[in-house]
Amino acid sequence: MSEGEGTTFMQWRERAQTEVRDDRPKMRALMITAAIVVLIGIVVGSLFLLLS
Repeated sequence: MSEGEGTTFMQWRERAQTEVRDDRPKMRALMITAAIVVLIGIVVGSLFLLLS
């Protein structure tokens, strides 16, 4: 591997890590939203089964 390729890979890795770091709040919000939707679904499903 030449010196240039190593530098390019390091730059690519740094950029990928920065993008992941910047995207993490969005992903966290998405996961929290998904968890809330699942919990609401469980509660509604339980109530429906109890009332039927």
